[in-house]
Amino acid sequence: MPSLGAGSVDIRSIIGSIVNAVKSRANQICAGTCDGMVLRMHYRWTFFIMLGGFFTVWYQWYHRDVITCVSHFNADNQVRLDYINICLSYPFVKLPDGRRRYLTFYRWISWSLLLLAGLYYIPRKMSKNFDNSRAKKLMEDLAANAHRYDPAEKELVDRAARYIIFNMKTHNGLYYKYLTVNIVAVFVDIFTIQYLDFLLQGRFIQYGFQSYPFDRDPEKFSDYMSQTFPPFASCELSHENQLVAKRTELLGCHLTIMELYEKVFLCIWIWLILLTTVTCAYIIFLFFMWFPCVRVYLLRVAKPVHAGEKVTATIRQVCANCKIGDIYLLYRLKQHLSHARFYELMTRLSSPELFKSVVQPPQITIDPKDKIPPGKQHQDNSLRNRRPPDHPHPQQQHPQPAINPDYLHQLLANPDMMARHQGGAHPDQRTPLLKKNSSILIE
Repeated sequence: MPSLGAGSVDIRSIIGSIVNAVKSRANQICAGTCDGMVLRMHYRWTFFIMLGGFFTVWYQWYHRDVITCVSHFNADNQVRLDYINICLSYPFVKLPDGRRRYLTFYRWISWSLLLLAGLYYIPRKMSKNFDNSRAKKLMEDLAANAHRYDPAEKELVDRAARYIIFNMKTHNGLYYKYLTVNIVAVFVDIFTIQYLDFLLQGRFIQYGFQSYPFDRDPEKFSDYMSQTFPPFASCELSHENQLVAKRTELLGCHLTIMELYEKVFLCIWIWLILLTTVTCAYIIFLFFMWFPCVRVYLLRVAKPVHAGEKVTATIRQVCANCKIGDIYLLYRLKQHLSHARFYELMTRLSSPELFKSVVQPPQITIDPKDKIPPGKQHQDNSLRNRRPPDHPHPQQQHPQPAINPDYLHQLLANPDMMARHQGGAHPDQRTPLLKKNSSILIE
């Protein structure tokens, strides 16, 4: 197995890991309510295109000779490295009118691609923050079971119907958020085109058109691609550069990566033109969802065999019951349901008694027997009846056990007990009502 260096880095395993990671991301189900194919073309496809361009150019810069310069006065001697460092930043070509066009983008173009790759991830962050978690969970369940045709599909339709009926006319914000993310995406495309046009000194917007039919001039380098990325340039060092002794040094340089730049930017130009066109067309399509005829077309399905009514009439009734946000959500749910099941969902939503069938929250009823009389409500709330928990109400106290009167008389007639109460009065004198109460106890 081929390896690099002493660490035995396996190139084949690295490439396999990258391919598997890309495949796993490509096969991932898109169930976000504010996500779609057009947005994935931005934050996933374009992101990896820009990132791949960055790594391609960056590898060439750090592992290849990016410039070769010789002096016009002495081509046999090798040019000093400090001279080459200046020529990397300020090479130029002479225009037909004698002016100089400095190729200042040559050294920093790879980092511009990295910056644009991060810029294209903005729509992804916005779509994640704008997602409706409940609607997203519903779409995830439908997408995960879209391949099933057993009774589980009917259960998913019931679940979707309950969610939509209960949350009817509350999804307009979802539609506007999704439209906003797509508008931001097209602004990112326009900014990228303008930025690259500024970076390439006004030659990027017309790059593909002017280069067609891609006839190259290998002798004079007069074709548009060679003029945009000239492989040969000049470099002048004067006393302003503080590296020459009061003289001017003119160097001729071969910019070896220019041949790579012209291919990379041609691919980027084609992709950005296609991406911007598709995004603008999709935004126009989202605006067309306001028209009733477009709504009927979006929700139209093939008529099942068991259908008793016309599909168009059913869909028109659904459109009459729904707002623009509900139509958008139904359009997204349609992608994960079969025609028969989606028609069943449309039949439920087209019922004239739709809003009456919405489940209301349960109401608590009070039994008349449990009602407190008005006069006692004020009495129970008074301060007198607020007893601490340690002293229960007298009615709640446990009754005292009954006393046997015969045992009581025997106890009083006992001299030992009387000796304990010397100098005191007789218990009968101290409790004159004892005998009277004893008769009651006997009874």
